[in-house]
Amino acid sequence: MSIREQLDVLEKVEAVAALAGLDGEIDEERMAFVWYCQIDESRSQVVYVRPAGQTVSEEDVITIFSPCLSVKKGMLSGISKDQALDLLKQNEEALFGRFGIWSFEGSDMIVVSVDHILSSLDPSEFEMHMIYVAMMADKYEEKHSKEDDF
Repeated sequence: MSIREQLDVLEKVEAVAALAGLDGEIDEERMAFVWYCQIDESRSQVVYVRPAGQTVSEEDVITIFSPCLSVKKGMLSGISKDQALDLLKQNEEALFGRFGIWSFEGSDMIVVSVDHILSSLDPSEFEMHMIYVAMMADKYEEKHSKEDDF
């Protein structure tokens, strides 16, 4: 997907976000739409939306994700066996979304994410996904991280 195609997708995401009442912005360096979710008075969570490719019928797919723990670079080298098993259990219990590893700028992060076909995503559903991944990530971060937010 070219940079122009990715930006076109992000502009569509920005339009859906505006309809949902979510005030975010496109970060061209990260090639993602970025929104900050205020969880409560003391906690907030960043949520990203990035183009994830296309379906076989050439529909644009987006990934909505929120980082919850920064770990050492290298597959699972920054988390314990117990944390890895806990993530697998949480993946099974999650109603929407999943935990995974996202690599960016030389580090790995555990993220909560969900994929969606952009053309079938209405504003209220978009808002629900944005808030859900933020809340799941915040809950995990609060339990496992020493950092306040991303």
